[in-house]
Amino acid sequence: MSKSKLNPADLATPLSEKEFDELDEFLISEVTSEETLTIEGLDGYLTAMAIGPTTVPPSYWLPGVWGPSEDDAPAFETMDQAQHILGLILRNMNGIITTLEDDPDEFEPVFGFSRVDDSEREYIDGEAWAFGFMQGLALVRADWQALFDSEQGQAWLSPLHLMGSEDLTPEELALIDTPEQREALTKQIPASIAAIYRFWLPHRQAVHERKLASAMQRTEPKVGRNDPCPCGSGKKFKKCCGAADTLH
Repeated sequence: MSKSKLNPADLATPLSEKEFDELDEFLISEVTSEETLTIEGLDGYLTAMAIGPTTVPPSYWLPGVWGPSEDDAPAFETMDQAQHILGLILRNMNGIITTLEDDPDEFEPVFGFSRVDDSEREYIDGEAWAFGFMQGLALVRADWQALFDSEQGQAWLSPLHLMGSEDLTPEELALIDTPEQREALTKQIPASIAAIYRFWLPHRQAVHERKLASAMQRTEPKVGRNDPCPCGSGKKFKKCCGAADTLH
């Protein structure tokens, strides 16, 4: 089967470890630009797309994976390769969504590790992940205003902002001065993601219900006033649910 054919059913399949490594290697390969997100940054970027209040189509966020300029787009060797990599990214995105829907408290961001000088101690490093997340958030920032207006929301965003933003005040820079501080902030990120996911959940459900109701209105045939009422009462519609003062 050609890799260029993206089967919608296949997009629901989680990435295997081998496929995850393949995507990781592609993102840092010579065919991508220096601006392309790493696998950690991509995970953060896609998570921002997944937990927000609106559904963002891939055509809108995909260019940001490669970099800020059109010139950052990968030099794919073939269309098959392009479709295959796109499929891996979309499956990664769907895997994030599935994990959050199952249990947001079990979501595990793809963090890196760092060492200071010749120290044998490894620190959990969420900088690249948080950078990707903040980049994704910036893409749809207007949609997130309610969270920025919430004092609790600002607290949830704090570790993500400190670890993933470039424009920090001197006071903020002092909070990420040591590897211990950065690791402590990194460890706060999973709880923040779960909380933000839950914050937007009622909004996402409401949007889904409105879309569903709109689709039903478009597909269901219109009931005539003299037709039997669809509620099953046996009365004509105009004498039942079609009457302004009748409720069921």
